[in-house]
Amino acid sequence: MRSKTSCFNKTIFFKNITHFWPIWMLILAWNLFVLPFMIYNSSQQYKLMNDIGKEELEQSMSNDILSLVAVYINPVVLFIFSVVAVMAVFSYLYQARSANTIHALPVTRKELFFTNYISGLLFLIVPEIIGFLMGILVSAFCGYAYMNHLLAGLLFACGISTALYSFNVFIAMFTGQLFAVPIFAVIIHFLYVGAKTLVAMVMSMISYGLPMSFPGGKLDVLSPLFYLLRHVRLEYDHTKDYAVIIGIQGKETVTVYVLVSLVFAVAAYLIYRIRNMESAGSLVSIAWICPIFRWGAAFCGGALFSAIFCSIMGFSAGISVFIAVLVSAVFFGIVFFFGAQMFLEKGFRVFTKKRIAECGIFLVIFAGLYVSIEVDLFGQERKIPDVSQVDRAYIDAYDSIGGSDEEMIGQVMDIHRQVIDSKREFERHEAQSWQNLYITVRYYMKNGSTITRSYAIPADDGMLEDNDTVLHRVAQLAAVPDNYRRLLFGEEDQEIEPIGGWIELYNDQEAADQKKFSKEDAEYVYRAVLADIEEGNFKDVIMNRYSSDNSDSQAYDNTLVLECLSENNETNGDAGPMYSYAYEKASAASINAYIRFDANCHHVLDTLKEIGAIQGEEDLITVQERSEQSDE
Repeated sequence: MRSKTSCFNKTIFFKNITHFWPIWMLILAWNLFVLPFMIYNSSQQYKLMNDIGKEELEQSMSNDILSLVAVYINPVVLFIFSVVAVMAVFSYLYQARSANTIHALPVTRKELFFTNYISGLLFLIVPEIIGFLMGILVSAFCGYAYMNHLLAGLLFACGISTALYSFNVFIAMFTGQLFAVPIFAVIIHFLYVGAKTLVAMVMSMISYGLPMSFPGGKLDVLSPLFYLLRHVRLEYDHTKDYAVIIGIQGKETVTVYVLVSLVFAVAAYLIYRIRNMESAGSLVSIAWICPIFRWGAAFCGGALFSAIFCSIMGFSAGISVFIAVLVSAVFFGIVFFFGAQMFLEKGFRVFTKKRIAECGIFLVIFAGLYVSIEVDLFGQERKIPDVSQVDRAYIDAYDSIGGSDEEMIGQVMDIHRQVIDSKREFERHEAQSWQNLYITVRYYMKNGSTITRSYAIPADDGMLEDNDTVLHRVAQLAAVPDNYRRLLFGEEDQEIEPIGGWIELYNDQEAADQKKFSKEDAEYVYRAVLADIEEGNFKDVIMNRYSSDNSDSQAYDNTLVLECLSENNETNGDAGPMYSYAYEKASAASINAYIRFDANCHHVLDTLKEIGAIQGEEDLITVQERSEQSDE
């Protein structure tokens, strides 16, 4: 008779080591390949580099080690290994005969659980340690002096492996089928972000203005593998002429996950103690999980397939989309509810009164959620932040219009409010007409968050001349001199140095020829552009961009480009026009401002004549004239 309770059984441990040797040998082979072999292979390139400087050589070798460490600690690879290890050491739980046989032995469930838990964990940790030690030896042999990177990699690998393995052991306790373990593991590790994505898809389809966006959040930590992929990565220094890898980010994340995973390991043991061995072969081994499984499958399946169905059918805006989404969601919800029950019952006799009643309750809640979104019960459609909480606000259409001053934020909010109040009118118009302008309203909050809304606003002929339309108000805001200057050249406090430019001129054969500017001439043109902006001479050009048909535009079709350096005096080549980036980044490497002008821009015209770029306005051609020539 035993005098004490043991937590470890040597016989079972060595049985696991000998029986599942292909698994830990495969993991060992991977670690030996990634570190020692690839370190040696990378070192061979330096035998051919005779003209490389000492500092550059050291940095290149450091980058090599850290790049290999990134592969060594890759969460996806470690996740796969951890799932395989769990499936191996707890494989006896998924066949009734083996489960009953093992538990008939003179060992306690405590011994079984912790022996198997430790066995599987060592399948992961020991090969990683061996790979690390061999990597140290090969690094020293090949002249690498960055052992600290390898040690950091070992700690990351062991931490991630422990966390993922413990989570997967916990997940494995809830199923009685071996091959359900990897499926459930993937689902659980992405459950939160997947559900959040589904909700975002549904809301973007039936909630007015909400875009199909998936911003990260603090609660993404509930999806461990996803979160590790996002937060455990190489850290770069971009201050030099080339990117330099300086370390690995995410040690705090891994530490927290390890501590939390140990709690899940204890929870897995508690579930193991009460687990019914007769559940072997069942998809779900814990009875109270079955309703969660049914409802989860119905919710996710109904939401996903209804969104796919409505996208394929091409339903447009308005109430028709809501009806289509609601009906298809209810239909697919029923299909997935009873489909999930068929897996649980391992048969087709699932249409019992109890299950039909449960499905009815689910559908009431499910449909109620869709209706609440449509009627804006949660206020997501009408949400406009308080101006005191907003750092800067923009409306993106053809241009990115906005800024950080309170008056500009207020104007953006006024337009946004008018769009919300016109919901039904704009939805009907979008469903019936193709003449729409798609705009995005963005609020950058002082707390670091972002609020984004997207809309289709009517852009019919004549609306641009109506002062009360949203189209006119957006175009009018774009034509404000300060907005247009920021669009072309960035923030006002940014020092701009023109270094060149050109204007395209067309000959009789309509072939374009670039008339280039010297740095001095570019400075003159830059000052002329600023003068015309200040006087509001670009207003007609800007307003005409928002017209549904600008083929009769009197703006010149000749492209005028100014190439400028910003205050950091660097260049990134042909960067193209700044547009919205000029708003958000006060210091860009270079700015190529593409400027369209017309006869009202007399400062630009006079300057182009003075520097000899054109002889007169007869050298220029308007958009209308080009359109007429094309029609001939």
